[in-house]
Amino acid sequence: MASEILSLPRSEVISGFEWTGERIGYPDAAVKGDTYPMTWADDDHIYTSAGDPLWGETSDGLDVEKFAGGPTDYQITKLNHMNEYTGWGGNGPKPSGMICVQGVLYLAFQNLRRCRQGPYSLISQHGSDAHIVYSTAKGQWWVPALPTISEPMFPGHRFGGPAFINFGKNNTNARDEFVYAVSSDQWDNGSNLRLGRVPADSIMRRAAWQWVCAWHPDGQPAWSYELDEAIPVLSLHRWMGLPEMVYLAGIKRYLLLTWRLRGDFSPTEGTDLVIFESPEPWGPFRLVHFEEHWEGQAFNPYAPRLPLKWLNSDGLSGWLQFSGSWGPQGQAAGYYHSNVRPFRLTMR
Repeated sequence: MASEILSLPRSEVISGFEWTGERIGYPDAAVKGDTYPMTWADDDHIYTSAGDPLWGETSDGLDVEKFAGGPTDYQITKLNHMNEYTGWGGNGPKPSGMICVQGVLYLAFQNLRRCRQGPYSLISQHGSDAHIVYSTAKGQWWVPALPTISEPMFPGHRFGGPAFINFGKNNTNARDEFVYAVSSDQWDNGSNLRLGRVPADSIMRRAAWQWVCAWHPDGQPAWSYELDEAIPVLSLHRWMGLPEMVYLAGIKRYLLLTWRLRGDFSPTEGTDLVIFESPEPWGPFRLVHFEEHWEGQAFNPYAPRLPLKWLNSDGLSGWLQFSGSWGPQGQAAGYYHSNVRPFRLTMR
């Protein structure tokens, strides 16, 4: 399986990725959750949502949290228990993306229709029927209210877990008037990455969303308002877990992070980390880093994130944030919570 990844074209811009320190787990082991899509807001805090947060009022569904401080001393505060968002794992709404635009937070979540069979595994966490809500109150309340949502904004699995592409604090370095999002077609071990965009002032209007649907002869994408016409911008069979993409303004490249479980929805067999870069949100994608048994088999990490607030001034080094094992061994060791680790990119 590794040969499929290692045979991909290598980046001609970024020569490598390396860890520069050890993993640091959040010190309060009682603060548990996973997935953590995050954004750097206008008030200089990091906002996120944890799936199945095992602390506070609710222990399933999702919540809204704030990361205040730096990567080695951040404090997690629960801002909203989101008590209406219930259901464990694939049987309830789970966060997939978050972005701050002009001071407004947008949260994308999947599984509005609860558990559905994934396209590649009967025991996956699925990841379909996505919707977006927004908050003008930094997560204290969200619109629309969950009970009023009768249909998902993005039905099915083709765009079942939108992850907003973050461009910087309050989306400062946005490339144009659009907000962009990528999605795999399964929460864990999906195969196809699709790219959507929407005018920044129309994120909540489903009819305003477009997807890459074809390629012009010059390599530029064609766009369609029909989700059924969306085509993958990257396909890797069963290597595409819930993705993360950010824009690194200092080197003018997009970094795509994804991962795969080495066993179908298994918290005990380990995971692999894959990092790509591209000049545009639609590619072409080139391999930067591949790591088998990332963080070791027992730890079983997943859902890597790159908080742009924690990127150093050189634009090449910073900290990744990620989730840990949800299995019995991991939970006993306090793994099911936020973790961070420093990294550095090297240029050719």
